[in-house]
Amino acid sequence: MDDETAFLSGLLELQYGRDVENKLVPLAQNISWAEGWPKNNTAFWNAEAFMWERKISKDKRALIHEELQFLLERKGKNLDLGCGAYSYVKGSTGFDFSEKMLQFNDNCQKKVIGNLENYLPFPSSSFDSITAVFILNYIKNWQQLIKEAKRVIKPGGFMVIILSALGVKDWQRQKEVNNFNQDKYTRNMLVNNLMEIDFNVKIKEKDYLLFYFCKKESK
Repeated sequence: MDDETAFLSGLLELQYGRDVENKLVPLAQNISWAEGWPKNNTAFWNAEAFMWERKISKDKRALIHEELQFLLERKGKNLDLGCGAYSYVKGSTGFDFSEKMLQFNDNCQKKVIGNLENYLPFPSSSFDSITAVFILNYIKNWQQLIKEAKRVIKPGGFMVIILSALGVKDWQRQKEVNNFNQDKYTRNMLVNNLMEIDFNVKIKEKDYLLFYFCKKESK
């Protein structure tokens, strides 16, 4: 068995809670897309791409599809921030810093490699909507990101942010830099910042998921 195959087999064991991290670290050093795993962020999320379908249950995915259906009905141009290996709005422009994630994402019409910690490389008012699914917990400059999101959305457009009401899972928590569910203050912090930049915000909680529907006013 070559190193890449052994590494991928080990990722599956890790997914089921087996303590194999020490075995996988030396293997990762011999794989170009995994070198530096798990400490290197790009390598970490490249590896997660192979497990992406197992990370979110079918019921949760069906619920997210249901809540985002209105974006499909609007038939606009959607930007999926930190899209990972799966986009809920087919035909989206997927934006992610993991090349492996983008390779696995078949729902994106266009794929752009980039860093969400930086300014978005898109013109102002160039998208009808934006989706940000399970991503804000991993962004240090999240306040800059939501400002950039507002900039690239057309007037009257929506940004939908989705977070887990239960917080980030144990394995992914090592990459978490924000916790919007720690207490009442941190939960309101995101809403307050969205409102401060003049988003009209409505929140819905269902099946332990938090949906933030943020509309950019036409004026």
